Amino acid sequence: MFRTALVLGAGIVLISLVGCGDPVGPADDFQLPEPDLSLDPDRLTVGAYIATPCAFGMYGNHLVHLRDRHEWALVDIFLGSGAATGPTERDVEFVRSHGGRVLHRFNVPAVRARILLSSIPDLVREGDWIAVRDVPDATRYDLVLSVGYRRPTKDLDLAIIAAYGGRVTHRYISIPWLGVILPDRIVPVLRDRYEVEHVESAGVGCIG
Repeated sequence: MFRTALVLGAGIVLISLVGCGDPVGPADDFQLPEPDLSLDPDRLTVGAYIATPCAFGMYGNHLVHLRDRHEWALVDIFLGSGAATGPTERDVEFVRSHGGRVLHRFNVPAVRARILLSSIPDLVREGDWIAVRDVPDATRYDLVLSVGYRRPTKDLDLAIIAAYGGRVTHRYISIPWLGVILPDRIVPVLRDRYEVEHVESAGVGCIG
């Protein structure tokens, strides 16, 4: 891959990264806005899935509609599940190897990145259980999570989640877990509570 520069009128320089088979276009200069640090549960915002590993199951590739869309998008990329407290350097490099520009690292194995929509199918296909969500509000860093406890869940646990700016979406009966949406910056705070066993990114399950 190499850089090319084209001088336009009024001294404007258009820079592009050109590689074998890569789409040619302007460099992306998007910068994240100041974050919304509100702990109001009504402000929680989670994007819809753009791509999941289910797209490459027994019914074929359902992401072909993205391959011709050579436009930049702001997305949250979830790099597998598990108890990791953030993305590894290998995760970050994998996103970069597909042309992504990592702008934020979450407190779970996930990053917020700018990436060409046309690069997402290969990112998901070549990765290890990768899912991609859109970002409807660039000021919010909210996550869909699974929270496990060392003892049966209590009503107090739901109240604590709300006090942390989160929302409980599911209270499991057979296991001491809660499904929640929570601001990313609160994840380490919740993990530090004695009664909490784990806080993980909610995974994607494929049927069929």
